[in-house]
Amino acid sequence: MRLAVLVAAATLLAACPGTAQAAPAGPTVVLHDGPGDVWTFSNVTIGYLPATQPAADVLRARVTHGSLAVSVRLVFDDLQRVDTQWYYCDIHTPGLTSRFVVEAEKGLWRGRALQQIDGEWVRVPGLSHHIDYGSDELTLRVPRSLLGGPPWVRVRLRNELGLSDHNTFFTDNPTTAGPTPEFTARLREAAAPATGA
Repeated sequence: MRLAVLVAAATLLAACPGTAQAAPAGPTVVLHDGPGDVWTFSNVTIGYLPATQPAADVLRARVTHGSLAVSVRLVFDDLQRVDTQWYYCDIHTPGLTSRFVVEAEKGLWRGRALQQIDGEWVRVPGLSHHIDYGSDELTLRVPRSLLGGPPWVRVRLRNELGLSDHNTFFTDNPTTAGPTPEFTARLREAAAPATGA
């Protein structure tokens, strides 16, 4: 449906996450992205142009590869209940990249979390999210069981805001100042919490 409109743009981002094999980092990375680096694109133009859109401007992200799940927290400049919003999270593991999205729109501002399986966006058990417009935050939790229990992950984040004309979109990401996001370094799995004495 509306997600299909963005398949062409998303296909460009689904390319291999690169061949550099950085040593695994810790289980958490915090990304700081300054305000004002939002980009716009449309179905009738080619390329991206700098834009101002606080509702799409991500300022910080925190990604944690825990013993049970990969957790993402995004903080925005001024998250609003406007138009249609997509929050993409691609998780690369040894030999596989899994794609997830939270979509929010009029009538469903709490959003819905989906995974791309065989080219289709579907609901999957265990995938959870929360959008807090008052705090300008979105969280996403992806169980490690959906990823095959990998020893490390690399995560690529981006968000899009589609205007009601279904032609104009705004995008931002916490890893670059440009329109194209990058994967984080490898995040190793956090040690499982100690149980009882």
